[in-house]
Parts: sequence; C-alpha cells; structure tokens
Amino acid sequence: MKKIIIFFVIIIAILGMFCYIYSQKKISQNALIANNKEYTSLLNKEISANDLASLINKTINKDEANKITKDNGLYVENDTDSIIMEIKFIDSENIIRTENIYKNDIAKFIELYGSSKFKCTKVEFHEKTKFVKYLYFEEVNT
Repeated sequence: MKKIIIFFVIIIAILGMFCYIYSQKKISQNALIANNKEYTSLLNKEISANDLASLINKTINKDEANKITKDNGLYVENDTDSIIMEIKFIDSENIIRTENIYKNDIAKFIELYGSSKFKCTKVEFHEKTKFVKYLYFEEVNT
C-alpha cells in the first residue's frame, strides 16, 4: 500500500513539475510578444514628439531595470535584453542616441520638437532571445 502511495506522489510531483515549466515558458513567451508588439507596431508609423519622448522614457526605464551596462553614458548592447534607440533629425547629419536626449532633459526635446513627427524606419531583434534590440527613428517633414 505504501509503495502505491509513494508511486502516485512521485507521478503527481513529476506532472506538477512539467506543468510549472510549461506555464513559465508560456509566461516568458507572452512577455516577449507583448514587449515586441509594443515596438514593432511603431514600424513605418509617424508618431509625435510627445509619444517619442514617452517611448524614450519607457526604453530607458527598461534598460535600467535590466541593468544594462553603460559606456560613456550610453547603453552597451548585450545579447539578450538591451534596447538601443537612435534618432536622425532633419537639421543634423548626426544620428543621436536617445540616452543623450534623456540626459539633456526630455522637456527640452519636447519644447524644441513638439510639433515634429517621427517615423520608425528600422527595428532589429536579439538573435538569442528575439527581444527588440534596436529602433531607428527619423524626423519627417510636416
């Protein structure tokens, strides 16, 4: 009788372990889908400077939460969960990293470019995790 009970307890424990692993994998997949959808939905769409400023804040917060390392104030791309954003402005030949905009005050960016529109023209993904790793925005003529 004891052997039968032990056998059933072991079977239930193994089934519980598989269910737990499966549910964790589903949670991870759903997080990936939600994260990527948020960014890929912007591809080839024009957004306002206010929306871009919100996206900059959100992306910086994600990089901070993921403890992405910095070099000279700029986040360094890793193989899993870093997100790098760059913006090309009409009046400049330089491509600006969003960390520089954040560091120099988002409010100033909104004040200067509040009436401008920006278009996401490029989205790249980490090979290892398939999370979004790079976004490129261009200021468009309005």
